[in-house]
Amino acid sequence: MRGIKMGLGSVKVHGKKFNIKEEMGMLRLVVNNMDIEDISDLKGREKIKKLDGLDLSNNSLSSLKGLEIFPNLKQLFLNNNQLTDLEGLNSLKNLDRIFLSGNQITEFKGIDKLINLQWIAAPKNKIIDFKGLDTLTNLIQLDLEENLITEIMDLDTLINLQVLILCRNQITEINGLDKLTQLHMLLLDHNSIAEIKGLEPLTSLETLYLNNNQLTEIRGLETLTNLETLYLDTNQITAIKGLGQLGRLKLLYLGFNPIEGDFNKDIMGVEEVQEFLKDYMQK
Repeated sequence: MRGIKMGLGSVKVHGKKFNIKEEMGMLRLVVNNMDIEDISDLKGREKIKKLDGLDLSNNSLSSLKGLEIFPNLKQLFLNNNQLTDLEGLNSLKNLDRIFLSGNQITEFKGIDKLINLQWIAAPKNKIIDFKGLDTLTNLIQLDLEENLITEIMDLDTLINLQVLILCRNQITEINGLDKLTQLHMLLLDHNSIAEIKGLEPLTSLETLYLNNNQLTEIRGLETLTNLETLYLDTNQITAIKGLGQLGRLKLLYLGFNPIEGDFNKDIMGVEEVQEFLKDYMQK
C-alpha cells in the first residue's frame, strides 16, 4: 500500500507473526484479537523499542507491566481488554494519545507523569471521578462516555481542554467547569441534569449536547454567544425561551419535548437557525 513500509521488524504472538509498519512517518504495530494476557506474549519485543504506535485492542490484558520497553510510544490503543488500573504507564513520557474503551478501569491513578498526553479516550469503563488528571495540563480531548461519574470536579487545571465528553453517566448538576474556558465541544447528554447552570464562563463553546436529560426550561445559555449547535431533544421543556442571545446558532434540536404555544413564533428571534427537529414534537 502507498505510504506503508514493511520489513521494519516483527513480533510473534502464539506462533503468529506480526510486522511493524511505517505509516505517516510513524512506526506502528497492531496485534488485535490474539488473546494476549501479558506484554511478555509479544515475543521479540526487545528488538522493536522505537515503536511510535502500539495497538493491543481486543485482547485479554489485565496488566500493563512490560510496556516500559517502548519508551518512544506516542499512541497506545488498549480498547476492549480486562484492565482495572493504569499502573505501568508512567514511564511512557512521550505518550500523547491513549485509547482505553471497554475495560474495567475505575480510576486514573498511575498516569500523573504523562504530561504530554493530549487525548484520553476511556468510554465504557467504571471510572467514578477525575482524580489523577490534574497534572495533565496539555489535555485537549477527554472522553469518558458511559462511566459511573456522578459529579464534575477536579478539572480546574485542564485549562487547554477543548472537547469534553461525559454523556451516559450519572451526572445531576453542571458544575466544576469554570476554568475550562477553551472548551469548544461539551457532551452531557443521557444524564439526569434538571437545570442548565454553570456554563456561563464557557464562552468559546460551539457545540453543546444536553439531550436526554430532565430539563424543563431553557436558561443559563445567554453568555454562550459562539454556540452553533445545540441539542435539547428528549427533555421536558415546555417553552422556547432563552435563545435570543445565541446569534450564531445554526442547528437546534428540540424534538420529543412537550413544547407549548406557537413554535414558529417562539423561534422568530433566533434568525440564524438553519435546521431544527420539530417533526416529532409532543403536542
